[in-house]
Amino acid sequence: MTSNAIHDSNAPGHAVERGAGVSVWRQIEQILAAEIAAKSFGEEGRLPSEAELARRFDVNRHTVRRAMLRLAATGLVSVEQGRGTFVQPGAIDYQIGRRTRFTENLRSQKHTSAGVVLTSERVKADPTVAKALCVRAGTLVYQIETRHDSDGIPMTYARNWYPAARFNGLPDAIDAAGGVSAALEQFGVKDYMRKWSRIGSVLPSSEVARRLQINRQQPVLWVENVDVDEDGVPIKYGFTHFAADRVQLMVEHGS
Repeated sequence: MTSNAIHDSNAPGHAVERGAGVSVWRQIEQILAAEIAAKSFGEEGRLPSEAELARRFDVNRHTVRRAMLRLAATGLVSVEQGRGTFVQPGAIDYQIGRRTRFTENLRSQKHTSAGVVLTSERVKADPTVAKALCVRAGTLVYQIETRHDSDGIPMTYARNWYPAARFNGLPDAIDAAGGVSAALEQFGVKDYMRKWSRIGSVLPSSEVARRLQINRQQPVLWVENVDVDEDGVPIKYGFTHFAADRVQLMVEHGS
């Protein structure tokens, strides 16, 4: 049995062998995982590009991409569209309880947070939205899309619906107040709680991947939820998508 070992001058001793019984892409994954563990990619944690790795290992980019996607699936790296591939510093614990607030969640762990409204429009509630908000199908609601970042990295992409009759002018209020919670206070909602959450995982649509700046082969977590005011009246129904390699969802129990 012959082997063809390719060595990188910057990483002595790290090579791939063809005909060794282990696929080349898997060997590349193992080499890069070892280099990540050895903190070989500096403070920024940026890995070489696919083209650079293909030259290093003398393989095509498809082989490199397969290795990188596997590293992403195991949470070792984060593939950020337009920026590159970075060592994942560790998933942030995101608590889901009766009071779920993005900013509070992140600040309590000493991470920066920032939110932006991507789109807002007044639409007719479909049967699913109407049932969740306890209104008739066809009732006007605000559909608002948002993205929240942590330390400059997209963390969540959400699409939420609010009763338009109760929160007339909500998009403008959010813009003026600088956030949803502050805007809701202007409508008399001093506090609100999570009524229920449903959690799942899926490969992202092209829209979700674009908003979170991830590859479509990277799984995302989704949380379907309803928030209610202090009287138990639904004020919001929505879906939030999380990049699965950046967040660990923690469900709080108790009152």
